Amino acid sequence: MIRNITLVFIALAVLSCSEQKEPLAKIGYVSYASGSADIYLMDMDGSNVEQITNSSENNSFPFQIDAKTIGFTKMDKDRNQTAYQVNIYTKEEKPYQEQLIVEDGKWQEKSNNGRYVAFVKSNDYRDRELYVYDSEMSTEKQITSHKDSITMAYSINHSWSSDDKKLLFMSGPDWYNQYIRYYDMDKDTIITVTDRGYMNSGLLWANDDMLVANLKIRDKTLYELYSVELETGKVKQLTDSINLHPNISPNKKTIVFESQRNDDGDIYTMNPDGSNLKRVTTTKGYEGRAFWFQTEE
Repeated sequence: MIRNITLVFIALAVLSCSEQKEPLAKIGYVSYASGSADIYLMDMDGSNVEQITNSSENNSFPFQIDAKTIGFTKMDKDRNQTAYQVNIYTKEEKPYQEQLIVEDGKWQEKSNNGRYVAFVKSNDYRDRELYVYDSEMSTEKQITSHKDSITMAYSINHSWSSDDKKLLFMSGPDWYNQYIRYYDMDKDTIITVTDRGYMNSGLLWANDDMLVANLKIRDKTLYELYSVELETGKVKQLTDSINLHPNISPNKKTIVFESQRNDDGDIYTMNPDGSNLKRVTTTKGYEGRAFWFQTEE
């Protein structure tokens, strides 16, 4: 009897520890509440709002650097843009310099196991090629080959599957017809997922079999969020009205996005299948460019 009770306590302790190990996440976003574009953090339910930047210049395009730091773009009155970073605790700002793994590579995305880096080489917006660098072999491989076509355009939203076997991206004959594709690392081949092209403003993994994409058909539809089955290419609409810039939580359970259904811009969350839709911000004025900020445990 005592042994059974002891085992129960051990099991509960292990379960408790495993639950506590899941990192906390806040929602970061851009708001004009202060009169200019500034970066804020809040809890998932919209509570505990904290202003992180405070300047007359516009601060936008935020992203997480580490558990204490947000990167962003600062634009002055002459529309000059500079990369900056801010400490969320001290509010100290300083110029940001990305630590490049591949010296001439842009928009670098490291694989989950740390071995590979997907990146872009680009001369202009029509000359973009996707590459993968293997850090163990010190070699790089060109994945796309669009350079010979003056109309071919590659969209910058590549990302790795959780097992690092697939590299997701979009490309097509022009910016209005971008096809969802992935590069299969094992088979060394590119697979086209969708049977038509779209305009896009975001693409992410819901899980290894399902994608969430922010798509629009030119002159026919608004920007909406869709689920896309990787195997079949089946596309299903998840939202209704103008919705932009989706970002999925670290535990893959919640998508945060910007919606203009109330004419100004607010932040919403939902499950990856479109259920459990919640409006998070309700203030007047624009709030958007939402992203997940994973905090320290």
